[in-house]
Formats: sequence, C-alpha cells, structure tokens
Amino acid sequence: MGRRCEIDGTYIADDNGHGGSAQRVCSTRCRVEACRRRKAIPDEMKALRRWTRADGKRPIRPDGSPASSTNPATWSAFDEVANTGEGDGYGIMLGDGLACYDLDHILDGHGRVKPRHPGRLILERLEREGCMFAEISASGEGLHLFVRSDAPSWKHDGVEFYSHGRFIRMTGIRWNPKRRRNAHR
Repeated sequence: MGRRCEIDGTYIADDNGHGGSAQRVCSTRCRVEACRRRKAIPDEMKALRRWTRADGKRPIRPDGSPASSTNPATWSAFDEVANTGEGDGYGIMLGDGLACYDLDHILDGHGRVKPRHPGRLILERLEREGCMFAEISASGEGLHLFVRSDAPSWKHDGVEFYSHGRFIRMTGIRWNPKRRRNAHR
C-alpha cells in the first residue's frame, strides 16, 4: 500500500514500518509548498475546532476513521490535521457562523474569472464587502469563498452556498483577484 503526495499527487511508498509519522509529501519542494499553504489560511479559521483530514472529498479523522459533518466529536484542531494523520489532505466543517460560497468552473485556464459565470456577481460583492479567505479549489477551476454567515444553504445556477452540516476540502491556495488581473495583462 502507499499514499499520494498532498501537493502534486505523486505516489509515496510505505515506509516499511520504520515508525514515525507517515510521509505526506514527496519532496522538499512539496514540503515547502505545503507549509506555505497552511500559513495562508487565516488564524481566525485555524482557531476553530472544526477540522478533519480528507481522503479525496470524504472527511476522516486523523486515525483514518470516518468523520461526520454533523458530529463535532469527530472534528479536530487545525494543528492536529494539518501536520499529521491519514488521508491526502484536510478540510473544515461549516456551521456556527462559518459559511462558504463554492463556485465551480468559474476560472479559465489562466486563473481568470470567466466573464459570464453566474458567480461573478458574488465575487464583485465580496470584493466590496470582504471575505475571510478565498482559495482556489482542488480542481484549479473553482473558488471557495469563506464568509461569516448563518443564512440558509442554497444552490442556484452553478453557485452553491453552504452554511452548516457540510465539509469543504481545502487547498490553502490563496486566490487574490487583484493579483490575478494584473498577472495576465
């Protein structure tokens, strides 16, 4: 058996029982990138005890057993999931005022917002009002926009808003709309 690097997906062979924590990245370059991504997540979010490891998009506990989006007893502190545990990444459970806009397929191949995507209006509003954290999703084509809200969850026209009972797998790849616009002129 083995696992995949959390950064680039490269296969990592088991350590043959030599002890220590399981290797989660395949190289020094990936280790540095993993550290950079963990640091990008705001302290306000890291302070919440709503974190789990991830196996794909499935939430798991650090020991590999299932985690539940509705059972806080299966959640952990950020430090417990960011640095150790089974699976191939980590994420956060939404609720208690933490919500997320999930905008699938909003970015083009150059990281720019597609002009006709319905989520563009949400982005424009959040650029004015601000959000806790904006990250590029695992696909590289979507965005997760974390906000403080207790509004009910909804889905409409390619835009999803989740405010409770939902797991969001995180990448830690910060998205900055101003930097993206300037980078591709």
